[in-house]
Amino acid sequence: MAREDNGKGAPPQPQWLDRFMGPIDFGDITDLKIRLQFLAEEADRRLVTVFGSGISSEVLPSVPQLTEIFREHVPKPGLARFDATVADATDPGLKYQSAAAVLTKQAGEPTVMRAIRKAVLQACPDVPETDVTAVARDEERCREYARTGNWIIPRGYQRFAQFFASLSGGARGPIITTNFDPLIEIALGQVGIQAVPIPIPTDTVPAMGQLSEAIAHPVLHIHGYWTGQATSNVPTRITSARPGLDDVLRRLLTNSVVLVVGYSGWLDSFMRSMRSQVLDNTADLLEAEVLWAAYETDAAAVTSGPLGDFVGAPGFTLYLGVDGHELFTDELERDETETEEAPSQYGYSRVPRVLADSASYQPGAFAEGSQPVWADAAPGRWPVLSSTVSLEQTVVECLRGGGGGGAVAIGPLGEGKSLALRQVAHAVAGSRPEWNVLWREPGAPLLTKDWLNDVRATGKTLICVDEADLIMDDMVSTKDVWAAEGSGIAFLLASQDRLWWQGAGSTLRPWIEDVVFHGITNDDARNIALTWQRLGLLPNDSQEIDSVAERLAASADAMVAESNTLFGAVLDVRYGADLGARMEDLVRKLHEIKLTDSVDLGDIFGGICVMQHALDKNGNRGKGASRSVIAAIVGLDPVFADGKILQTLGREAAVTFAGNRVYCRHPSIAATVVEYLHREGTASKVYELVGQAGGERLVKKASILEGYRDAYKLSRSLSAPESVWAAKGAVQGTGRKILESRVSLLRALRLERKQRAGAYARNLAPELADYDDYHRAVRAFLVEFSISLRDEAEAQTSAGLAALALDDQVGFALDEDRAGYALVSLAKSAAALNTQTRDTATKDAPALCSILLEYIRGEEDASKHLGRFRPTAHHDLRQLSTVKLCGQLSTMFNKAAAQALQETKVDVETRGVLSFGTLRRLADRPRRPTRL
Repeated sequence: MAREDNGKGAPPQPQWLDRFMGPIDFGDITDLKIRLQFLAEEADRRLVTVFGSGISSEVLPSVPQLTEIFREHVPKPGLARFDATVADATDPGLKYQSAAAVLTKQAGEPTVMRAIRKAVLQACPDVPETDVTAVARDEERCREYARTGNWIIPRGYQRFAQFFASLSGGARGPIITTNFDPLIEIALGQVGIQAVPIPIPTDTVPAMGQLSEAIAHPVLHIHGYWTGQATSNVPTRITSARPGLDDVLRRLLTNSVVLVVGYSGWLDSFMRSMRSQVLDNTADLLEAEVLWAAYETDAAAVTSGPLGDFVGAPGFTLYLGVDGHELFTDELERDETETEEAPSQYGYSRVPRVLADSASYQPGAFAEGSQPVWADAAPGRWPVLSSTVSLEQTVVECLRGGGGGGAVAIGPLGEGKSLALRQVAHAVAGSRPEWNVLWREPGAPLLTKDWLNDVRATGKTLICVDEADLIMDDMVSTKDVWAAEGSGIAFLLASQDRLWWQGAGSTLRPWIEDVVFHGITNDDARNIALTWQRLGLLPNDSQEIDSVAERLAASADAMVAESNTLFGAVLDVRYGADLGARMEDLVRKLHEIKLTDSVDLGDIFGGICVMQHALDKNGNRGKGASRSVIAAIVGLDPVFADGKILQTLGREAAVTFAGNRVYCRHPSIAATVVEYLHREGTASKVYELVGQAGGERLVKKASILEGYRDAYKLSRSLSAPESVWAAKGAVQGTGRKILESRVSLLRALRLERKQRAGAYARNLAPELADYDDYHRAVRAFLVEFSISLRDEAEAQTSAGLAALALDDQVGFALDEDRAGYALVSLAKSAAALNTQTRDTATKDAPALCSILLEYIRGEEDASKHLGRFRPTAHHDLRQLSTVKLCGQLSTMFNKAAAQALQETKVDVETRGVLSFGTLRRLADRPRRPTRL
């Protein structure tokens, strides 16, 4: 209800006053209709619609009329001041804001809300004019009228609702409005889309998790809602910075098309948030596109205000002369001959019963490893593999019984599960019209009992989910609704086998039957080869179908033990020795896509490959690069990973996903890319970027669920020089705060064996207490320092440092792991010292350490790490109590520890003599068969 486009009547003819602007610089209503039609057909990104007051004003009081309603609520003593204040403002929008400000100060926020409710109720003919004032005082009666009353809905909302209902579930994004009224929600409800208002009058915004849990379609009222407690009316509240709204908007923009209608773009808080996303060039990284529909046709007038800054920005298009009531008509209306079906639930798409043939379809994308789309699932396009047949038979058997269970395709990455899911879903949709078949889109709400009951009320429903790990827990908590035979609900799922069985797969097994996707039959191989021939995709222009099929089957059989078989066999047969050249071309191409001044998309892809190759070759351990780490490599909030970064890599490099992790389609791709990074000289940069991203997320206290620790500790899984590169990155990422990252670098330098570790440790030693995690990491530092000096033949100082790592006063309380590492280092340093000096005073130290290690960590660890020092079963040292064992060690190394403190200047506090009380207590505890 602020100063915005009115959206009424025929717009005036264009006036191109600015000599630098011409009609080609901007679109018109015809261009925008075509763009929206294309969006509906492609359905590759969701539509986030922003409505100003221009549509609602067709049936609600105008801004001047609302200003007058505010005046009616002003206390009599304040009328003179009200009139004087409003008169000073020349613009209708400013008059409205000034009126709201005076009314708030003189009568309070509740009175302003009553005035707004009185204005909104003018669109509800069920409320007699004589009762409007009384109803406006009763919020609950207002809510009841919103639920059950008859309302006059603007033409623009009616037509938008029809268009919105025709979109697939994945294309229907949240709706944002500056209006207070419920007319959008009511219009959506009239076409079968349940919508819920979410008032955001201040910067107390809903978390994205709350939005994702909404079972109805969210409509965000960013200036407040008519039945709420407050609205944004006064100038200070309307124009104030709203960082919370910035964050929500950034997340909603991700991979979205934002349509703005009936909103003039004056500088309120929403416009500030939009500017921060579009003008700071983040829209490009988010893969966001803004379509701004302006009612005015005068380009100079439209662009003279804040909106002018947007013109020319990446992803921003301005359309002039757009009447909001006429936008969603003609080409955008559904064909009346089409069979009318109820729109799918929020976050879900209805699986098409007939897949339209697209002239733009390119089969090569799927053959190269891209995730399948619906066009790939068209009958006869790609072969139905034997595992797919089993999956369909299993789910159809459940449907025959009326639901109450379902089937899940499980297996490693790259086994054809995703295509099989689409093929079976489409087959069921076409052959069983009595079942609604819904496909879960990214960002869909949680499965709740209420949601499932709402779905079931529309008819028997098969719910299809490609990443089943996302809903497993919800399935367990709602099984009372769906798990009974004949419940009317069934599931068709796909999941990576590790995620399924580590999750709730075993719990769901009585109702969800697993179908294994791992390997192919000879018939499968031949059908794939025949399809390649039909589509012109045979490798090296070969026409020998039998030969190609035999190679496919043989390659798949050879890879069964390595987990990933189908796509690995496809790569082997299609490219063989040429895979390296293809990957080089890909990485070079990705290097051309700059994300920052120093990081490009090739670096990101390299980081994904590096983590997969080092930690999770087959993508079945959940240790690949996480979305959070990928975004951090570019120095951005985690939300940015889902924008340009992963969207482009999905198209160009065919990366795939397992939960929160991102992988190459096959281990051979990761290995080939890592090899190329070394050849082109960028490997050190990529390893450092990965480690740095992990370190930065650690310092920002990210959740462990984000998966940053695998990147942060990547160096621990590498050999030199890669381990040094990754560890250096982690140190850079943690800045001056974290000692642990420096311990990792010390370890990497030590294993590099270039005699650099000791010098690095000596530089750190005097400032240990400056680090935030000093107490937690200091023992590990002392052990690594000890080993480094032993490698450099400084046995006495090495032994002293190892002994200090066991002292009661150093850092946090000693535990089994830290005790084990320190004892091993102390034993080896003592042995080296004895070899150098032939000092009989410490000759028994290695044996004492071995006995204590056995008591604390078990015989297996003692034999593995200190086997050459272990005394025989009846040796006299074994007769000593733990008190004497620890006492003798303390006596042996008191002097060495004191000298080490003095010589290295290591910053730790002791009592002057070693104290091994905690070590003794650990040795006295019942032994557990743990390993170092």
